[in-house]
Amino acid sequence: MSFRVFSRKFSAGKQLRAIMDEQFTPDKLKAYEKPEVVQGLELWKKVTYFIGLPGCLLASIYCINGHLEHEKHTSRPEFIPYEHLRIRTRRFPWGNGDQTLFHNPKLNATSHGYEQDE
Repeated sequence: MSFRVFSRKFSAGKQLRAIMDEQFTPDKLKAYEKPEVVQGLELWKKVTYFIGLPGCLLASIYCINGHLEHEKHTSRPEFIPYEHLRIRTRRFPWGNGDQTLFHNPKLNATSHGYEQDE
C-alpha cells in the first residue's frame, strides 16, 4: 500500500469534518444563545479576568522576587581549566566562535576563563 493511499484511508480530515458538521448544526448553535449559557459564559469570563490573571501575575512576582533574593547569596564557581570541559573541535558560527549561543559573560566561562570579573 503506497503512502498516498494509506494517508487517504486513515486520514483524520474526513472524520474531523464529520464531527464538526455534527457538533455545530444550526439548531445546536441556537442553543448556545440561551440566557443560562450566556450567564455562565459571563461568569467564567469574569473569573478569568478578575481571579485567574491577577493570580498568575502575583505568582510571577513571587517567583521573580524569590529568584532575585537567591541570586544575592550565590557566587559563581572558580574557573578551573579542565581539559575535558569546553572542548571546541570547530568554532561556533556566531560571535567570536568561542561563546555559546546564549552566552552570559558574567556566569559562563569560555575556554580561557570568565570574560568579566565579579
